[in-house]
Amino acid sequence: MKTLVSQLQREHRNLDKLVGLLSRFPAPPSALPPAPSEINLLVDVLFYLTQFPDVHHHPVEDRIVAALRSKKALPADLGEEIERQHHVLARQGRELMRDLESAAREETVSWAQLPLEIRLYAERLRHNMMVEELSLFPLAVAMLDASDVQAIGADLAQAPSDPLFDHTATTRFADLHRVIATEAGCGCFEERSPSLPARPA
Repeated sequence: MKTLVSQLQREHRNLDKLVGLLSRFPAPPSALPPAPSEINLLVDVLFYLTQFPDVHHHPVEDRIVAALRSKKALPADLGEEIERQHHVLARQGRELMRDLESAAREETVSWAQLPLEIRLYAERLRHNMMVEELSLFPLAVAMLDASDVQAIGADLAQAPSDPLFDHTATTRFADLHRVIATEAGCGCFEERSPSLPARPA
């Protein structure tokens, strides 16, 4: 179980990089429409969050919740809260993706409506990770054995690799990968790509 939890914790550290990017958008009334390059990056962030963590990361955590429940090792309200958080994040991510694309096309949603929702989504994701790090993961390591791990991760070998953080980014996420590399100061790319707004002072 320690190996599986360590993998989930690594994924949390990666997700926290995206939370940091989303959290930089100023709340109204100071919010200005972003440049097209910034909109593209936001779409990439939300697309990634709705296509990888929502589909592959959170379901593993839900299986851990179910395994701990079966052993009566997890307070019922905590398990329900984690599952609820995953459900809300998935729904809000899809809605933000839809609204962001609508705002970019200047259709039914204006940019002024979005920054606060983007920051709220980021904070919900950050809170979910904190709850799991402080409560779910320690219980999993203490209470679940090898047979539980096998049941929880039975099909993980067939899961697709992380399209953003495993090895090199796919073409879809190349610009986003450059931004993350630049923010980390790792020198992974020579040219600076378009970046999200600077963190408010």
